[in-house]
Amino acid sequence: MSKAPSIPVHLIEKAQTIGESSYGVTRVTLILADGQKVHDVFLAWCTEIVKVGTRSITKSEDLDFQIEDIVGIRANGVDS
Repeated sequence: MSKAPSIPVHLIEKAQTIGESSYGVTRVTLILADGQKVHDVFLAWCTEIVKVGTRSITKSEDLDFQIEDIVGIRANGVDS
């Protein structure tokens, strides 16, 4: 069985400061190297990407971007 992809290690602490939106799940916006923002990303335990919008994520290939392209993270809905 595949493991859900994880955000880069250096962003986990920042994800932990955002707070949970429900038990064990943090809803965030990811910032990619090209400036693109990926909204409505659901992280389990502030690390694993388990959902983007309404789409379940079970492996890296389910994403429309590469994990290596993630350069930032912020609370979902925050534009600054």
